[in-house]
Amino acid sequence: MYLDKIENIQKKYHSLLRDGKEVEMLPLIEEGIEIAFSNKDFVKLVELLNDYGGALRNTGDYSKSIQSLLTAKTLIETHFNKNSEAYANTLMNLANAYRMNSNREEALNLFNKADEIFKNLNLYNYSYASNANNLALLFLEDGNLQRAYDLLKSAEKILSEIPHHSIQLATTYNNLFDVCTLMKKDSEAKDYIFKAKEFLESKISPANPLYASVLNNLAKYYFNIGEIEKSTSLYNISKKIIENTYGKESEAYKNIVSNLNFIKENLKPESKDYITENNLKKGIEISEDFYFNQVKPFILKNYPDFVRYSAFGLVGEGSECYGFDDEISKDHDFIKRCSWFLPRDIISQLPITEINLGDGLVKIIAVEDFYKYYTLYEKGPLTLKEFRKVPQDLLSVATNGKIFEDNYGKFSYIRQRLLAYYPKDLVLKKLAYLCNKIAQSGQYNYQRCLKRNNLMGTQIALSEFLQYYCEFIHLINKKYMPFYKWQYRSLKSLHLLGEYTCSKMDDLLSYSDISESLQKIDIIEEMCEKLVGYLNKANLSNLNANFLKYHSSEIVKKINDEELKNEDTWIK
Repeated sequence: MYLDKIENIQKKYHSLLRDGKEVEMLPLIEEGIEIAFSNKDFVKLVELLNDYGGALRNTGDYSKSIQSLLTAKTLIETHFNKNSEAYANTLMNLANAYRMNSNREEALNLFNKADEIFKNLNLYNYSYASNANNLALLFLEDGNLQRAYDLLKSAEKILSEIPHHSIQLATTYNNLFDVCTLMKKDSEAKDYIFKAKEFLESKISPANPLYASVLNNLAKYYFNIGEIEKSTSLYNISKKIIENTYGKESEAYKNIVSNLNFIKENLKPESKDYITENNLKKGIEISEDFYFNQVKPFILKNYPDFVRYSAFGLVGEGSECYGFDDEISKDHDFIKRCSWFLPRDIISQLPITEINLGDGLVKIIAVEDFYKYYTLYEKGPLTLKEFRKVPQDLLSVATNGKIFEDNYGKFSYIRQRLLAYYPKDLVLKKLAYLCNKIAQSGQYNYQRCLKRNNLMGTQIALSEFLQYYCEFIHLINKKYMPFYKWQYRSLKSLHLLGEYTCSKMDDLLSYSDISESLQKIDIIEEMCEKLVGYLNKANLSNLNANFLKYHSSEIVKKINDEELKNEDTWIK
C-alpha cells in the first residue's frame, strides 16, 4: 500500500533529520512526493512539501524551497481549511524561506498572517512559539532588537511550560544570545548561550547542525571576551559539522567561513593573540580530520559490513580528549588517533584489534567494555545506588571528547544518558555533603590551624577547601569533575560561577599564609557567601547564614528518596 511506502520513507528521513543530514534527506522526500502526487493524497503531499521546503532552505536552495512551499500553500487553499494550524505552519515555513532569501516584506506579511491564525485558534503552542522565534530573527536582522527580544521571551515562556521541547527551547536560548549580545546585555547573553549548550549536549548528536549553531554562538562569546584560540577552535568544529550536513552552499556554512576570515584578517601575525594553523590544531580536530579523511574511507572499503554497527570518536584519557592539549602535551603519548566502537557480539567477528594508518592509530573497542572500564557498568550506571559507586573523574573521562559519527546509536545512547547527569536526589545529597566539607575545611579548620601556627594543617585545610569548592561548582553546572590535573581548566569553562571561582582561587593562592592570612580568610568567607547566594536563588535553602554547614540540613529536605534523605549528611 502506498501509505506504508510513504511512512517508511518518512521514518528514514526523520532519522536523517535528527542527525542534521538534510542533504541526504532530499532524494527520499522527492520519492515520497512522487508517490503522494500519483495517488492524489494531498494531506501527505502538503506534509512532504513542507519538509522538502525546510530541507532545501537549510541547504541553501531558497528558490526551490519557496517553490515547494508555495505549492503546499496552494494545495491547502484549494482542498483544505485555511483557518488551520497546518496552513499557519506552511505560511511560517514559507515566510522563513523568504526571510533567508532576503524578501523581508513578504516574509513579514506571512509571519503576521500565521500569527493571526494561531491567535484566532487560541493555539499558544509549539507552532506559535516557532513562529515567534522565526519572526524574531526577521526583526533581529532589521535591527529592531526590542521587538525581537520580546518575541523570543514569549517563545521561551511557552516552550518552558511544554514537556519534551527542550531542543526547541535551546534554539530559543541560542537566538536570545544573539539579541542580548547586540543589546549589550552581556550577562544575560552568557547565561543563554551556556543554557543552550547544556540543553543540547544531552539531547542530540554532536554532529547535528543545531549543535553547530550553538557552538558558533559560543565561538562569538569567546571571541568577544578575548579568548581567540578557543573561539577559532569552536568555529572550525562548527564549520566541519555544517559542511557534513547542510553543505558548503548553505548560509550557515558561509557565515562561519566569514567569521573565520574576519579573525584571520583582523589579527596581525605580530599580535600575541594571532592564531596560526600550527598552533590552532587541537588533538580533537586532528582526530576528526583523521577519521573523515583516512579512517572512514578505509573502513568503508575494507569492512563495509561493520559500518552500520559502528561509532567513531575521540573519548577517554588524555588532555586532547578534553580539548586541554597544548605544546607540553606533545612530549608524551600524543599521537593521531581515534576509537572505533562496536557492540561486543559484532566486534568478536573482526579479526583485528587495531588499525595503523600512516602515522595514525585506530583502537577497536567494544561499547560494553568501554563503559564497564570507566563506569563499572556495561550500560553505564542506571540507578542512584550505581551512580554513587562510580568515581566522578571516571564519569568525566567516559563522557569527554567527541563522537564524530554513530551509525548504530548504542554508544551515544549511553553517553547522552550519562551527560544528562546524576539523578536529582543524588545532586542534592552531594551538595549537602559538600556544604559540610567546605565549611569544615575553609571556614573552620583553616583559621584554627593558622591560630596554632600549624602550617602543614593550614595547607591541607586550604587544599581540601579548594577541592570541595571546585566540586560544588561542577555539580551546579551538571559537569562531572575531572582528575585534579584538569580541574582548574574545566572550572574555567563552566558558565555558572566558573570564572569567578578561578579568579578567587588565584587570589587565595597568591597570598601568604603567614603575613596575609586575614586577606585569605576574607576571600574564603566571600566565596562561601557566593554559594549561599546560589542556594537561596535556587530555592535549595532559605537560610541567610554564611556558615555553609547550616545549609546542609536544608538541602536534604528537598530529597524525595526517604532513605537518602535520612542518611547522615556527612556521608557522600
